Amino acid sequence: MTSFQQRFQSLDTWLKTHTQLWQFDTFARLDNPWKHTYPELASVLERENLEIDSEAFYVEVFRVRPDLKAELNFSKPDLLDQSPQRTLTYDVPSYVSAGIKGRKWAQIQAFVAYTPKANSYVEWCAGKGHLGKLLAFQDSKPVHSLEWQKTLCEAGEQEAKRLKLPQSFTHADVLKGEGRPALANAHCAVALHACGDLHRELIQQAIVANTGKLCISPCCYHLTKDEFYRPLSQLAQQSQLNLRQADLKLAVKEVATAGAREQRLKQLELTYRLGFDAWQRTARQQDDYLPVPSIQKAILNQGFDTFCHWAAEQKSLTDLIGKTSFEDFESIGQTRYQQIQKLEAISQLFRPALEYWLVLDRAMCLEENGYKVEIGKFCEKNLTPRNWMIRAERKQKEQ
Repeated sequence: MTSFQQRFQSLDTWLKTHTQLWQFDTFARLDNPWKHTYPELASVLERENLEIDSEAFYVEVFRVRPDLKAELNFSKPDLLDQSPQRTLTYDVPSYVSAGIKGRKWAQIQAFVAYTPKANSYVEWCAGKGHLGKLLAFQDSKPVHSLEWQKTLCEAGEQEAKRLKLPQSFTHADVLKGEGRPALANAHCAVALHACGDLHRELIQQAIVANTGKLCISPCCYHLTKDEFYRPLSQLAQQSQLNLRQADLKLAVKEVATAGAREQRLKQLELTYRLGFDAWQRTARQQDDYLPVPSIQKAILNQGFDTFCHWAAEQKSLTDLIGKTSFEDFESIGQTRYQQIQKLEAISQLFRPALEYWLVLDRAMCLEENGYKVEIGKFCEKNLTPRNWMIRAERKQKEQ
């Protein structure tokens, strides 16, 4: 059994053991969905004087349930070993990075630093080809950039011509297999933050095309056409976990780092939605969640009553307004908001482990298909929280 398989089995068992703490629909129920299974933990959440953004909160959580701390041993691997042919410090002229935002350019530089040199590259889901541009500039080797938006291909081609780079673009829908010819002719395929099915297709198509090297930073696992997750590796296919799109979204759901105004509006909107949800359950006499569409933020500033009238109109419930008033339901929404914040603070303990589970599934799939695989972080989290890299090289067949 490989080290990836050993880690996966331990992680899989731990996630399965505590499924109730992270695999639930946040808005579906009015109460704590696991309070009877984890009574000591539920009592911690009920304490009014314990703030969830304080260190004391998790100290108390781990005191009553020390087994929840096990995740910390699973999903904190170090940075990958830097590619021996490269260095993190580049002397790249500013005209090469023109038009690319600073944080994105820093992510690209970090990714390239961990990408082994190759004779030719395919850039998967390239956008304007910024990643391929740096590889072409540094290595002077051909880069074939694939992108399904034609306007982005045209912009990338103009930039490559301006810089006189060996970078070409193809307007291709890789989900329809239109990237296979490029993969068959490339030495190394790269993909920085290819979402969901896009990076899944790269792995599966590269295996068939016998592509020599892969460097992938996966992202947005929930952006998939499948209702339930389809594991890639044989070991993950044996798992008893049954992951929905909502569970895959948890894998990339980070604690909010938005500005104060944005956070205030988000809290207000969620409070209003939860208050309206409580109202509609009472008014309709049906105890189930009723999703409400997106709203213009300006409506939020007009108060809870205005929001509820708008939401009732969206869901064709205006005839129920006269029978059940909105009074008192805003305070119910505030109470539910606090409860959901605490529930999500517990589910966040499982977020890194779930993401690691998904990364290991991809790594094991490549191992099973004849690749030597390394996984780890290619940059610090403050640069991008999606900082996993899967680096794979096809093993030479013995003579």
